[in-house]
Parts: sequence; structure tokens; C-alpha cells
Amino acid sequence: MRHVAVDIVTGFLGSGKTTLLRHVLEHGLKGKPVALVVNEIGEVGIDGQVVTGLNYVEKMVELSSGCICCSIDEYRFDLAIQEIIETVHPHLIIIESTGLADPEPLAYRVKAAGLNLDAVITVVDAGNVERFLGETEVATAQIGAADFLVVNKIDLVGADALTRVERRLRKLNARAVQFRSVRGAIDSEVLFATGVASYRDRAREPRAASDHLHRDAFGSFLYRSAVELDQPAFERVLERLPDDVIRAKGIVRLLGRDWHCLFNVTCGRTELGWLKLPDDHLENQAVFIGRNLDRHRAGILEALRRCERHPEHRQGESR
Repeated sequence: MRHVAVDIVTGFLGSGKTTLLRHVLEHGLKGKPVALVVNEIGEVGIDGQVVTGLNYVEKMVELSSGCICCSIDEYRFDLAIQEIIETVHPHLIIIESTGLADPEPLAYRVKAAGLNLDAVITVVDAGNVERFLGETEVATAQIGAADFLVVNKIDLVGADALTRVERRLRKLNARAVQFRSVRGAIDSEVLFATGVASYRDRAREPRAASDHLHRDAFGSFLYRSAVELDQPAFERVLERLPDDVIRAKGIVRLLGRDWHCLFNVTCGRTELGWLKLPDDHLENQAVFIGRNLDRHRAGILEALRRCERHPEHRQGESR
């Protein structure tokens, strides 16, 4: 199966998941083809042309952005996802879970299908989160599974109440990064994999990136080398990244491996995957995104350089 990143969007009933997705589809994709898998296509409310001829996809709609929106047979999830990938060739798949679902089983199915779980994004209704937490265990599970918490409808609560909500969310999930939102409008590109690609492009041209990164309060830098990396040492670097690093993602060559390693770090959660790339794909490339990166850039780059195993280094170790 061709490698495709997957984002899961979850949140309790009425939290604003569909509104968030509508905003992302209209404003945040930067021309990247995206497949949006939802329980009910009608909720998205975007006109499009119905695409037919797929065996395991219940309904598929082509959106004006060039993306597609579909619902799939949950009992043949793997086959449906593979069919979407082979037919549409999306850059990213976004799966909106039902408001009553624990996202952990869905995350497991994504990984079992051979896909890369990019992030779990949980939308929270700022005005009703305490009631939901008191009435159902699912709301707690959705918050606990999140890499990113979108605190939505902040215009409907006062400043003190919002502070209490954010403090409560941190107690339930200290690892997740929180974003505030009104009607699902998220300015940051950090949430979705398409945004990570944009940051990688901007990291190659820092002067063009500076104003945008300052507005988003995020920075980024790029690591590049043409030398194989020692896998245990590299994994230790990823495990020890400072909390200010919100995302890290890239493709590297590891010593003794025939396949390239695709790694993804999201809010402290690390995923490693493997890709078969041409032999002439020699360069390691990784982008690091976060806050206060000027404090950490030199140390992270130095730690990565210590993972490099030059040919003369490898010969010395074998003696």
C-alpha cells in the first residue's frame, strides 16, 4: 500500500467537528488532495459530484477543492481505504469519528491497515465539556487520546471559565497541545499533515517564512544529511526531544536497513514506518516544528550529527 498519512478528528456530539472540517477544506489544504472519511457525508454540506464505481466505498463526493469526501463500509475498512488510496491518490486522509466513539480502536485499525497515524485531533465544546465529562466516559477517552485539543466555541464562555476548561484539559491530557477556536476556525497549519509539508517547504527558505511563523507563534528548522544514521541513537534523540517541539517528521536512512525510515513525532508520541525508495534517494530530511526553537535547534542538530555513521566510522567500529 502506498504511504499516506491519516489524521483522526474526534470530539463529543455538538463539539464542532464538522464545522472545523469545513473550515479546513475551504482554507487549509494548500492545494493538496485530501480524502475525508465521515459517517454522514451530508453533514459536511459541500456541493460536489458523486463518484461511483468503487466496490467498498459506500458513497464518494468530489469536492470543488479537488479533494473527495466519502463514507466507507466499516466492516471492510482496510479494503475501502486501500481502494481510496489507489483511486484518488490523496496526500492525506482525514477520518471524522462519530461523537460517541472512543478514537483508540480507530487509531489501531489505521495502523493495522499499514497507514501512518499523523495525529488525533479532539474538538472540545468549551461551554459543555464539564457536563460531557460527567455524563460519559467516552468524552474522557477522546480527550485522553488527543495529540491536539481544539477548544472550540470560546466566544460563548467568559475568560475565567475558559481558563478553568483549559486547566481541566491539561489534567486529563498534559501531552496534548491546545488551540482556541471560534466556529472551528483554526489559523495554525500545525494540526494536519499538509501543514507539516508547508513548514518543510518554508524551512528551506527561512526569509520567506519569518513573518508567517511569527504570527502563528511557531518556528521550524530542517535537518539534512547524506549519511546513514545509527537507529538506537536516532530513536533516543526522538524520545528526548524537548516539549517545545510539537512536531517532527521526515525520511532518514538507518544503518543496516534496506528500507528508508519514515518517522513522525507528534506532541511526544513517536511513530516509525518503513518505505521502499529508489537507491539514489540518499538524503536524510527532517523538519522540526514548535515554539522557542532558537533554544533547542543547535542541540537537536548536534544530537542528530552524533547519530551519523560515516563510512570511515563504520570501518573503525568493525575492527
